[in-house]
Amino acid sequence: ILSAPAIWGPSTNLQIVVGVIDLFRSASYQLCRRHENLPTIKFNEAPRGLSLETWTVAVLKGTEGAFPPSRRVPVLSGLLQGFHTRGRNRLSGTLQDELVKSVNLSLRNDPRRTAVADSGLVVAICQVFDLLDMRARQLVDHDLLLPILIQAIFSSEDGVHHGYFLGTIDADLVEGLGQKFDWSIRSNSFLQLQSTASGPLVADLGRLAQLAAFSVGHAADLSTLKMLLQDLLSVSRSLCTQWRQNKLSEVDVSEETMFLTDKSIKVSLPLLWRVLRSSMFAIVVILASYTGRLLGEKLIKKDDASSSAIQMLKILRNLYFISSRLGIDSLSQYSFVYLAAIDILSQYPMCAEVLLNEIQPTNAGAMPQHPLDRCQDIYFLNAAEHFTPILDTKVACNLLATAASPYLGTNGDQRSTEAFEAAHSVMLAIFAAPHNIDVTASRIEEYIQLVFEGFPRSLSPRQIRLAIKQLVRLTSPPSLIAAQRPWLASTILEIVRCRIYGASSHLLANDSTDRGSNAQALSEQAVLAFALIDSLPSLQLDGLHDWLTVVAQSCQLIQESSLRHACNYRLWEVLSNGDMDVDRAAFCVNWWNTEGGREMVLCGEENANGRGE
Repeated sequence: ILSAPAIWGPSTNLQIVVGVIDLFRSASYQLCRRHENLPTIKFNEAPRGLSLETWTVAVLKGTEGAFPPSRRVPVLSGLLQGFHTRGRNRLSGTLQDELVKSVNLSLRNDPRRTAVADSGLVVAICQVFDLLDMRARQLVDHDLLLPILIQAIFSSEDGVHHGYFLGTIDADLVEGLGQKFDWSIRSNSFLQLQSTASGPLVADLGRLAQLAAFSVGHAADLSTLKMLLQDLLSVSRSLCTQWRQNKLSEVDVSEETMFLTDKSIKVSLPLLWRVLRSSMFAIVVILASYTGRLLGEKLIKKDDASSSAIQMLKILRNLYFISSRLGIDSLSQYSFVYLAAIDILSQYPMCAEVLLNEIQPTNAGAMPQHPLDRCQDIYFLNAAEHFTPILDTKVACNLLATAASPYLGTNGDQRSTEAFEAAHSVMLAIFAAPHNIDVTASRIEEYIQLVFEGFPRSLSPRQIRLAIKQLVRLTSPPSLIAAQRPWLASTILEIVRCRIYGASSHLLANDSTDRGSNAQALSEQAVLAFALIDSLPSLQLDGLHDWLTVVAQSCQLIQESSLRHACNYRLWEVLSNGDMDVDRAAFCVNWWNTEGGREMVLCGEENANGRGE
């Protein structure tokens, strides 16, 4: 088998190598099964056939000699899997030693190794890696294995292949009935995608990523790890570029039902996003292992830390068109890599500024029409928010505020709700930085007006509550802006109170950007009342008494009884669950018990219910 030209000739492909693995797995499995079913040998009776040990030793000897080590690895992988399935672990130690020796020989001294042989080697190791003990895993030469793993997974034709399958879809997008585009499941591009998705590399991306992550954790050569980031950056950039050149990227998620046929949405697209999601997860798992070494060891020099963080953030930006669709909260390792890279880069303000200049919106100050550009704008704004405490005021104004400005308006475009929220978060972060006091003083009143104009068309209930809470905190003592304009916090709250009277009592749509939240749907009235309540802990004692009374009265203006009860319950939460500091909490207890607060909330609700009846 190992010398057959039909198997190992120029036309060899990965499926043939996988077939060799399956052959020896099946042979060892069936042999174990036959031995288990043999009758017990009587005294002085000759054994029937070869014993498992004798057969295994014969196979091992037969694979030695003139054959390249890369051909021996699939055989040993199959044997290990077959014996393990039947619980025959006595031979495991010998087979593991032979497998590790063959893998290392193949990596170091096999000049005849081809790209297909590399992919076969990767598949063979991946299938048995969980069966190896820790000693055997560590004996593998991970400095040499890691580049081959990355090449096989992301660059080979049997793997993700840099996302080149995305470029073949355009030719098969055909306009059908109702001027909707159809991506047929019989098209060449879909059939190719099916073949890629079911192949041994892409179908097993999860285990391959874990193997690559283990190699990252045990590689000793710094140059190998540096090359890893460069390779992953190249792969992510290629995926993003291929997606941009695809007509599907021009369709926003919220508009898919308008421009794509039902069959494309239900059959074709799910397979495409499954492959892209698996590719993204694989990259993130590998980056998480790299980040762990970056944080926990001295192998990587401090001078390289900022460069590594920049590359990781660029990789995540290139993949954001995938992660934003799926929700980054779906993978904790994504958050770990993202936040760790930001923390590292926050120690190097100049490098952070360089990164933000490189990834800033192409047409700063204007809202892009292409969904991918809007997606990358959101990534920029989300990342920039974290760097506002370390960035120079000039950079914050010229770069961050300019990028956020087109999303602060109130055009009511539901496709850009997340971008609007990100832009407002950036502006709040700029105002919150102590060294930006001059910017805050000159822009905060204009910004307050934009906030109120943006709800509920552009800003979600969660974001308007956060914005008002932050604005009140920023304009209350001991902030510097409060010393200049002591009336500003009360003015903001008064505007909110007045808007409650004319606000709608109809329920707003649930906040789709607040993933994983089961919060009750609220009306515009209720959201504004909640915003008042959320702001109470920021008020000074001399104004807290009046506003406690005003807030309690405002809650009774809510027309829907269940929402009115929710507002009263939220007020009780703020008063009692630790949101207030000691002095404010004591003041609130006195207001509740002796100054009519309890009657105002509880009896006020009863009176409101009576009026409703």
